[in-house]
Amino acid sequence: MSVLSVRNLETFYGAIMALRGVSIDVEQGEIVTILGANGAGKTTLMKTIAGLMDPEKGQISFMDKSLVGLDPDQVVRGGVSLVPEGREVFPYLTVEENLRLGGFTRKGGLASDLELVFTYFPILKERRRQPAGFLSGGQQQMLAIGRGLMAEPKLLMLDEPSLGLSPLLTQEIFAIIARLNAEEGVTMLLVEQNAHIALETAHRGYVLEMGRIVMTGASADLAASEDIQEFYLGRTGESQRGQKRWKRRKTWR
Repeated sequence: MSVLSVRNLETFYGAIMALRGVSIDVEQGEIVTILGANGAGKTTLMKTIAGLMDPEKGQISFMDKSLVGLDPDQVVRGGVSLVPEGREVFPYLTVEENLRLGGFTRKGGLASDLELVFTYFPILKERRRQPAGFLSGGQQQMLAIGRGLMAEPKLLMLDEPSLGLSPLLTQEIFAIIARLNAEEGVTMLLVEQNAHIALETAHRGYVLEMGRIVMTGASADLAASEDIQEFYLGRTGESQRGQKRWKRRKTWR
């Protein structure tokens, strides 16, 4: 069952077209990753789906209902939760207060979801009374993910969850992401520059370049692609890159 369907999306920053006819799908129970370099349009795509930016053209359908034109809080009420790039926790509020704010669209029933978050992130339970600003970067990322879960989303969108984290913490965060999908059935759309771990975790992926989708496929197929190996996994020899880059960029389009 298709949870999210994006068709021919065009989004602008002023006169600059950031998304150029983007189309993606996310099926129920999947983790889908969006790969791309800085400036490719990944965060713009997430913000447009979340209602933080308005598309100029295109359709965004979630559970067969259009999200275009909805305010961000309406998108959250509809079942889409965004964990933003940079975490953006409220530093002067406690861990528990941050989590409860994640459930602001709901009426009661937060206790069981708090316990679910604490099950996956036990360090947050230990520090539930501590101001979020005193947490480490990895703990703040856990808090941001937990806050997103408090909305009981049907689709959890994660924007660069490994940003600023050590390799060890990145592995820990992505192990929890995989567990949430496998054990709780959380459907996810994942933007991530670390292509290695993104493709290890996700079921399928899209490659976004200059606002366009240039490749798509199962994660295993993308990881085996010479194009992905060269541009995102760093497995092609330096001597070959100059010869291949222009040719491949032309064939992608």
